[in-house]
Amino acid sequence: MQACDLLISAGWVLPVAPANVALENHAVAVDDGRIVAVGPTVDLEAAWDARTSLNLPQHILMPGLVNAHGHAAMSLLRGAGEDQPLAQWLNDTIWPLEARVMNPEYVRLGTELTIAEMLLTGTTTFSDMYFYPEVVAEVTLQQGLRAQLAFPLIQFANPWSESVEDALHKGLEMFHQFRHEDRIHIALGPHAPYTLTDEDMERIGMYAAELDIMVQTHLHETAAEVAEALSNHGKSWIRHLSDIGWLSPQLQAVHMTQISAEEMALVAESGTHVVHCPASNLKLASGYCPVTELQAADVCVALGTDGAASNNRLDLFDEARLAALLAKHTQGDAAVGKADHMIRMATLDGARALGIDHLTGSLEVGKAADLITVDTTALGILPVYNPFAALVHGNAGTAVDNVFVNGEALVEDGGLTRMHLGELADRVQAWQSQSA
Repeated sequence: MQACDLLISAGWVLPVAPANVALENHAVAVDDGRIVAVGPTVDLEAAWDARTSLNLPQHILMPGLVNAHGHAAMSLLRGAGEDQPLAQWLNDTIWPLEARVMNPEYVRLGTELTIAEMLLTGTTTFSDMYFYPEVVAEVTLQQGLRAQLAFPLIQFANPWSESVEDALHKGLEMFHQFRHEDRIHIALGPHAPYTLTDEDMERIGMYAAELDIMVQTHLHETAAEVAEALSNHGKSWIRHLSDIGWLSPQLQAVHMTQISAEEMALVAESGTHVVHCPASNLKLASGYCPVTELQAADVCVALGTDGAASNNRLDLFDEARLAALLAKHTQGDAAVGKADHMIRMATLDGARALGIDHLTGSLEVGKAADLITVDTTALGILPVYNPFAALVHGNAGTAVDNVFVNGEALVEDGGLTRMHLGELADRVQAWQSQSA
């Protein structure tokens, strides 16, 4: 028998790749933070001598979820601005609030709050676009998750940077600092084409090409944004980004609620990734991303929650359910938005969009042991006829009881191992009474 650190057996194992199927009575062996075997429980128990074994016959074992877009610290602004469209929400509520509270400690506390919520609902990897990304990196490493940090690029001076040039200098220092850290991945984070000059956009494109670095941006989020681009530039932002060379497998285009057939073809041909944030888009009445059509054109579509200020939840299982229901409704076809497709979007497609699918997103030998277990005896899930449907359409986020990143337990029997929730809640409430 070979020695390994951990052996988890479960009633169902969902590897997502190489086949997106539900395997009954299977197990995963983990050693030194990596998956070393996936197979029938009886075979793995005979082949591996595990230092720790978890036998979970009433559970689903699957990859950790990948939240491909958010603004972590904005959990402290959850519920601060309600029932407003995007432009009013940003200009009248969020930006004035941020100007008043923005500092490294706000970012630290908000990121801790977000990480706690994401871990307890099964997210092991997240993408963040926010100020003070160096603080987000520190908190992420302290709490053990995996993250893409898209450092913010916006033409206006802000608490973190004086200019786009200043932000590039700081962000690219982080890129070099973390380039050998497998849990922190630095990306360029231009806020949106309409908050940058053409010169800024060309410079960002140059750095992306030269350094082979991922780029995440808000794109075609509202009809008003697209109409303004057509009025001011005579073409949409997607067409403009295509013209200047931004559309590529390095680009993660977030929201994409307004897309013509011609623009969809440009996105598909370029290999650009799309991040779908259905709850935020619906809450702000921004529109709906045509996920079914994009996937039919072979575009990789990932899932994101956006920030808690515009969602207000950070449960990616909830987001998968909403994405499935929206697909069925907008297509008028109950056969689309399949549960297994939603699970792939929330795991491997998220990792693909972030450029880290070699590392995480599926249960395959050699990948990082980023794993979660979901208790199928929980109310809202029981009984289980289809494990994928149980996850997407049940209360899976409330039934996550074990979470591992690189083989380390960050949630154990439903409790965080590195953070005390009561102490965190006290600090959040103290911050609110003093600051907001």
